[in-house]
Amino acid sequence: MNQFNKGKQPTTNPRILLCTTYRRFPNDYLEYIGGNVYTLPRVALTRKAAPGLRFLKRNIPGLEILEFPTWEEYLDKLKEGWDVVGFSLFQNQIAEIMQMADEARKQGVKELWAGGYGALDSAIPKIVDRVFLGASEDLIAQAFGKRVEDILHPTISWPMTFLPGNIPHFHMGFIYTQHGCPYKCTFCQTPVFTKAKPSINMDSIEEVLAYYAKIGISDVFIIDELFGLNPKRADIITRLLAKYKLRWWSQSRMALFLHNLDVWYERGLRFLVIGVESMSQKALDGVHKSQTLDVTKEFVRRVSEKPDMYTLATYMIGYQNLNLQETIEDIGRLKRIGFDAHQVNIITPFPQTVLWDELESKYGIFDKVYRHYDAKHLVWNHPHISPKAMNYLLRTALAVLNDPKIIYGKNFLRLIKERFRRHGFGFIWKDLIKTPILSAFTNERKMPITPPNAKDKREDKSSPKSLSKDTLAAVQSVDGGKPKITAASSKTKIS
Repeated sequence: MNQFNKGKQPTTNPRILLCTTYRRFPNDYLEYIGGNVYTLPRVALTRKAAPGLRFLKRNIPGLEILEFPTWEEYLDKLKEGWDVVGFSLFQNQIAEIMQMADEARKQGVKELWAGGYGALDSAIPKIVDRVFLGASEDLIAQAFGKRVEDILHPTISWPMTFLPGNIPHFHMGFIYTQHGCPYKCTFCQTPVFTKAKPSINMDSIEEVLAYYAKIGISDVFIIDELFGLNPKRADIITRLLAKYKLRWWSQSRMALFLHNLDVWYERGLRFLVIGVESMSQKALDGVHKSQTLDVTKEFVRRVSEKPDMYTLATYMIGYQNLNLQETIEDIGRLKRIGFDAHQVNIITPFPQTVLWDELESKYGIFDKVYRHYDAKHLVWNHPHISPKAMNYLLRTALAVLNDPKIIYGKNFLRLIKERFRRHGFGFIWKDLIKTPILSAFTNERKMPITPPNAKDKREDKSSPKSLSKDTLAAVQSVDGGKPKITAASSKTKIS
């Protein structure tokens, strides 16, 4: 929750607009699967709602947000007049944010802010007056003379569709349960970006889950950097997911998945996202991954015993201590171990990481085009592999690891077969008929940020309270046992 401020504090009750980068063309959204599966047909998961901005709006109703506008929409919004315009960005969006900042200055906006991982770049403090790092609900609330002591969770949803045709399949609901990661991987910006770790209100998480279930969202993705890091909190969250009969996805470390696999499976975990990064211990040690290949092998063995689970391995190529042939061999080892699908990235240094300093000093970072910092381009002088060869390696790895006949044929058919065995025609009704119909009528951009079922805790001036009795009773009844914990300070207050 650090900040850089070279301007004056805005007046009380300012008009504040926070926005993402603009869209250059109508479908200029980040599509997570498209960068890893080139062929059609395939599924698509498109980011059409901005989690960070939604968290801010949920907790600070006085500000306005603008998610992925076109340039014309952005210009029209600027004309309404603002005391502050702020930008939430990633590294590869800096050039567009510079355009937006310049236009805001031309329109007479006196104060510009920036936040998000892209704000770690040294160029950003030069174009804005204030930089926010990490969860900034409390800092921004202070501009209105308020304080946020406990963060309320907003609704967040992205569509999952089939291509070609953009045919709706379902909407993915998202929840974020806690901030930060204690590991020190050299390529990761999280340790720098997230130093303070404010709590996220547990009752508000349940309100969001209940709303998802009510409107027909059946899949929820936990987008914590490291879910399960807090065992007591994870126990409550997974019981709530089971209470609302939600199928859930999560990203975490293999050791945490192994420790909790059976319990989480019974509570609805079905899709696992794992940072494998490499099948070379030499490469893992070089980036301080703190993970062994034995754990990877044990993880694959354990998950394979549950036929309706699906695994996505995130993987990187371009380690400075692996040459071209060693990288090809590593891709082969990953293919043979048997994950269902793979996200493949090229090792990319990002500002204020250990990797940035190391690669800049040893080899040099030659590519200054911001859009190339999307983990799909080689931007530094690799000692063994040229940019052209690295691009070839990336395409080869994706073709080998994400063969559509395997990831959408064999592996998806396994899921369908197992779900039909477990649920019979109920699976056909829910997953193949009801959910796609509901998805076709869901507009993630118009979804209310505050769930309609939410109770307003902002005027509650009493002392911090535990998780509500209704929530405790619900989690106790999920698997017939008494919960191991109670939640502390589940109150949200703006005073």
